Amino acid sequence: MISSNNLRSALAVATLLALTGAAQAAITVYTTQASFLAAVGSAGTDTFDDLSVAGTSDGPLARTAGSHSYSASVGTISTSFFPASNGGTDVYLAPNNGFDTIRASGFSAGVSALGGFFFGTDLNGLLTHATRLTVSATDASGTTTVALLSPGLATFRGFVSSGGLTSLTLWAGVAEGSGEAGVFPALNNLTLAVAVPEPQTWALMLGGLALLGWAARRQPG
Repeated sequence: MISSNNLRSALAVATLLALTGAAQAAITVYTTQASFLAAVGSAGTDTFDDLSVAGTSDGPLARTAGSHSYSASVGTISTSFFPASNGGTDVYLAPNNGFDTIRASGFSAGVSALGGFFFGTDLNGLLTHATRLTVSATDASGTTTVALLSPGLATFRGFVSSGGLTSLTLWAGVAEGSGEAGVFPALNNLTLAVAVPEPQTWALMLGGLALLGWAARRQPG
């Protein structure tokens, strides 16, 4: 029979091992949709295809991506989005003012991974090659920022964290509000998901379970 003291000790050691491994992790950036999806589970995608391209949409917008929910907002010059498409039915999200920042936040519990396609559009919502877009993702450990140089419709970035994500931001240029003449940052097919533990994390957890077995064997019959 395992004594309560030994059981608590073994569980404490197992938890410490797992937390130590998690504490060393940071946000990992993926450059392809395939590699991102291979690293996550419970993925859901917001295509934005339900939004009307006939006019602007006032933010913030309450959105869902599969079973996950979040809020989409824009600012600071305008608070409105300008949903657009590249001449087809595939709708994407862009701000009404090119110098604004798109922000996704308020994620439902458990969301620790997100990814999407980032590119620039012109005044009419058609693809234009921005010189630079900036994307950043934030979790409890800090903010990871990546620069996208001359992004196109297929430019993907994914962010996977060991903890819950708090926000994603997208803007044109280097600094927020700097912008680029004639360029509107755009986001399409935003995917929210749950990070799948890396092999070393599973190894730590299994090590904790092994400690439980050792404690059981050490008890007198």
